[in-house]
Amino acid sequence: MKADQWLDERGKRCPLPVIALMRAAQQAPSGHVIAVLSDDPAALYDIPAWCRLKGHAYLAAEPPPDAGAGHAYLVEITS
Repeated sequence: MKADQWLDERGKRCPLPVIALMRAAQQAPSGHVIAVLSDDPAALYDIPAWCRLKGHAYLAAEPPPDAGAGHAYLVEITS
């Protein structure tokens, strides 16, 4: 999936990846797709939960494009 913005949060633990996503989302227009790269196991639960709480669309968790550690969590900003 193509993302409009990439946040590399690998090596950072909860809640830092979600805080970075929140800050990016505040500046992003509706329809903007943000990919959060994270190797924190909690991100698998925290990012979808944050999306539900804020009303954004959690799209997928994919392998990172650079074949590095963790996943790329894709979020579409809907407001």
